[in-house]
Amino acid sequence: MDEDANRSYQQCSQQVQGREFRACQRFLKQRSGPYNAEEDEEEVTGNPQQQYLQECCQQLKEMDRQQCGCEAIKQAVRQAQQGGPRYQTGQSEQIYQRARELPRRCGLSQQQCRFSVVFV
Repeated sequence: MDEDANRSYQQCSQQVQGREFRACQRFLKQRSGPYNAEEDEEEVTGNPQQQYLQECCQQLKEMDRQQCGCEAIKQAVRQAQQGGPRYQTGQSEQIYQRARELPRRCGLSQQQCRFSVVFV
């Protein structure tokens, strides 16, 4: 990692630290069934999932830099995995699939966030 990238990473980490991305956590953890991207795309009025997605995107867009959105998503994933009872099989995988989709769905950038996947 070059010096500029390292500095930018540290600034993002500081900005994200201590914040709770509750809407993002709720979006990541929602529905215990298998993840279905097509089903996810349906916009149903009053659909809590859409509401969580919109609120999560808003939280991510409040970051100072666009690349900080990835750091914020990673933080939300960590928080989602810490809280509550142990996972049902496949839920951790579902959380990562949803996390990978967030930058695109929130229109953050075409840059993919790199996640080191840790299945719990």
